[in-house]
Amino acid sequence: MVEHSATATSDQHERRAWLTSRLALLPPGDICGFETLLSASRGRVNTFSHWHAAYVLCDGLCSAEQFFGFQSWLVGLGRSVLGEVAACPDALADVPAVRTLLAVGAESWPDSAWPFWPGLGRVAHDAYFTATGRSLAGVLAALGCVRVTDAGPFTGAVWDLDSPLEAAVRLPRLWQLSGGLEEAA
Repeated sequence: MVEHSATATSDQHERRAWLTSRLALLPPGDICGFETLLSASRGRVNTFSHWHAAYVLCDGLCSAEQFFGFQSWLVGLGRSVLGEVAACPDALADVPAVRTLLAVGAESWPDSAWPFWPGLGRVAHDAYFTATGRSLAGVLAALGCVRVTDAGPFTGAVWDLDSPLEAAVRLPRLWQLSGGLEEAA
């Protein structure tokens, strides 16, 4: 559904409305399943390395809250992109949308171009309420599912997100594409 919404609509607001309306037509269990799969998909890119990649892409303008929206944006790019980036954060350098953004530079991005999609996190909840008149949060809690509402906590190593050396070593292709190597020279 998420992949199909990209071709059926022209912007994130339309995508959210399209997904919500289609999802609301499904049985409540399928709506819960959508939320569970969305959380699991975001979890695949909920690492410090992925946050670092988002931070480099966004020229240092990616808070923990924005990183949560970035994870949803990655999910919105489709299974293939999500899988490649989940396996290797530096694979963001191969994503056409990322290459386009970096070619322009973050200082020139209109608000709608930023690689964040916070609205995706509300889709299942709005659809469930539309379909049943009840809150999805209560149902998920009763099933023992914890709703993911932000990025982190991260396990493992952390490092200085502002370090050009860390970016050059950990994300060499993305760092080069972002102009980092020219800045460091």
